[in-house]
Amino acid sequence: MDKKQGNVVMFPKWKQRLEDEGLQAIKEKKYEEALQRFEPLFEHDVASQDVITGKLVSLMELGRLEQAEDLCEYLMKHDTDNYYQYLHIYLTILFQTSRYAELVSLLEEIFEEENIPQQMRTQFWQLYEVSRKLAEDQDEKTGNKLVEDFEVSLDRDDVQAQWRNIVKLRRQDPHPFLDQFVDRLKQPKVHPIIKTGIVQWFQEYQVDRNILIHKFGVEELINPSKLKDLHSNYVMQQIELRLGDLEQKNPTMYDMLQKLLYRYLFVRYPLLPNEEEVQKIVAALKELGHEYLQLPISEDMNDEDVERYKQEIQLCEQHYALILGE
Repeated sequence: MDKKQGNVVMFPKWKQRLEDEGLQAIKEKKYEEALQRFEPLFEHDVASQDVITGKLVSLMELGRLEQAEDLCEYLMKHDTDNYYQYLHIYLTILFQTSRYAELVSLLEEIFEEENIPQQMRTQFWQLYEVSRKLAEDQDEKTGNKLVEDFEVSLDRDDVQAQWRNIVKLRRQDPHPFLDQFVDRLKQPKVHPIIKTGIVQWFQEYQVDRNILIHKFGVEELINPSKLKDLHSNYVMQQIELRLGDLEQKNPTMYDMLQKLLYRYLFVRYPLLPNEEEVQKIVAALKELGHEYLQLPISEDMNDEDVERYKQEIQLCEQHYALILGE
């Protein structure tokens, strides 16, 4: 709302005539005409409170909600005396554009303030209650559609599409869909990486329930709320510690093995190796590092267990690269 440059003066009678004509146009629902009358008042920075409100109303009635939102944001920053009036309009815009979750989040912040006028607080609370219910309905509708898409991708054996849907579903509360996805964790046909995504989804929302998971021919009961993050896992930390000597000796190999280790354990998660397996996994990783970089191996391991881990690590790497595209 910059002042108009130049020497043109907005005389009081001209100002009053434009304001009266603009407000009358709003009464007659001629919103485009009202904006034309108001524009010179804004250009000369002599718009009254009624004119500012009239412009906001006209923009909203004409469906120019983005412009109305921008103006509201400006006014809330620069006209603190009328902050709550503009805030109310701003919240109305969010409501009209179906941005219920954003509106609810903003109102939760506003309710923490102590100086909200009581009348406004009551109006805001009513808006909050309606928006919260609509946000929940919106989330449920979105969640149901994503679950439906996931099931379609499962029937089509499209693992990439399954992963994309799981990533999107992780923004939703899993509890309404628990039984359906708990059942998927038991099914051998569901890819191990998809199961990892489902478990992490449950973990993020602290699903406190004993769940049976089947991976790589192994079945185990887990409770997502009690699982540790992959990077916090003791065995992973032990393996990383034993690879640490490579960080200075061969940084390229060290970085490569860090990625191989993470991807291997990501595919296996949450059914991770135990401490007895650490030594063999470290040996397998080091052998793979030498092979990939075409470096000689100092000693001939020729260990069947190490060879088995090498094959597992390579298989998990292939799965990870294929599905996550990294």
